[in-house]
Amino acid sequence: MAGKELSGEVVAEKQGRPLDFSGYLRNRGVRFAAVIILVAVLAVVFGLQVYARSFTYVVYLDEEEVGFVTDREEILRFVARLHEKEARDTGLEVRMAQEIRVEKERRPKAVARDWEVKDKLRRGITFDVYAYEIVVNDQPVLAVGTLQDYEKVVAELKNASLSGRENAVVREVVLNERVEAVWTTVDPGRLYSAGAAAEILRRGTDRRETYLVSRGDSLWTIARNNNMTVEQIRAANPHLQNTDRLRVGEQLELVVAEPIVHVSVTEDVTLMEPIPFTTTYQNDSKMYQGTTRVITPGKTGRKEVVYRIYRESGRETGREVLSETVIEEPRTQVVARGTAVAPVTGTGRFMWPVAGGGRITSRYGPRGRGFHYGIDIGSAAGTAVLAADAGVVTYSGWAGSYGIMVSIDHGNGYVTRYAHNLATLVSVGQKVQKGQQIARVGSTGNSTGPHLHFEVLRNGSHLNPLNFFSP
Repeated sequence: MAGKELSGEVVAEKQGRPLDFSGYLRNRGVRFAAVIILVAVLAVVFGLQVYARSFTYVVYLDEEEVGFVTDREEILRFVARLHEKEARDTGLEVRMAQEIRVEKERRPKAVARDWEVKDKLRRGITFDVYAYEIVVNDQPVLAVGTLQDYEKVVAELKNASLSGRENAVVREVVLNERVEAVWTTVDPGRLYSAGAAAEILRRGTDRRETYLVSRGDSLWTIARNNNMTVEQIRAANPHLQNTDRLRVGEQLELVVAEPIVHVSVTEDVTLMEPIPFTTTYQNDSKMYQGTTRVITPGKTGRKEVVYRIYRESGRETGREVLSETVIEEPRTQVVARGTAVAPVTGTGRFMWPVAGGGRITSRYGPRGRGFHYGIDIGSAAGTAVLAADAGVVTYSGWAGSYGIMVSIDHGNGYVTRYAHNLATLVSVGQKVQKGQQIARVGSTGNSTGPHLHFEVLRNGSHLNPLNFFSP
């Protein structure tokens, strides 16, 4: 049987074991199934890894999504560091104004950028501070950092309303509004220092408009140029209540403050006041009408007066006399008054009284609380002042608020006056011609700059000088 293939049984027998095809097939099936199971397990594991990697941490600022991060705890620590830094910088307790949330969410395509999220949080997070909000009549106004600051505000409000006089005794200081301090959180932009807070409560605004007084200015011209009234300027500048006098370089407030908190102050003030002397007249037929001569000079007396003065927010609202003590009695002044009729020398036609013209800075008519009885002609100091018409000098010298004044009687019922001069060049009783220099322009008496105050009277009544000529 050489050269012939052996049957399976023969081969198996020759190998010493039977040939079993069904077992072989079973072993291959097991191996295949194992491979399938392994592949399935790997697929599941891979799928789980992919699914797990699709989750990331999402950071929210309030309801706005900021970005994705890998480490939730690191972001929370970063926010805590921002909170600590803000507290150190302000020196106050602070609270984050927004809510920070870090949520784990499935975002398959998300890319975590921790540094970018931190930068957005640094720029986007804002903080409120715990502070004392000052409430006036139940209305929040502003805030200060500490209770000590609030107490300083109240003290400054009261002190700012005191007169500051050494001879004043404070009887009462009262805040007219109900002022309270409430511990709460506020925007840092509403936080003020004690001094700034007191100023705002006292003035009602932190905006100030000022005007620098220049030569030639008067309350009337400043009011006109700033669309105000003289009374409004006086209200904004209490020191001008009883005077029109301005100083070059002085700063005037142009905003009438309406305080948020009004402070009422009652003080007893002791003042030394003059007692005006009276004047009696004696007729003298050797002197021209309108001229006078002091025979016995008067002397002002003195008295000590104790006033109870009431003020609100720095402005006096009333006063009453508590006592008066005369220290020195006044002495009566005796004056000779001329009765002789001056020779008629005037023409009745007036010329412009300032050499070179000048400019009108204040006209005839109502001015402030009073009445301006002449015209003011601004000109350089030293400019020649000219007699408007021929006449006799009836006054030459100091005349109180008029400063150095010259008065001329023109003998026809007309009298002209020239005030605030630097110097007079004529004397009483002297006859002057029309156009003759009688003085030099100055700024004496109640004056804010060099100018001539010029008046025209007829039979003792004032007239508008501009009705007689055009400058």
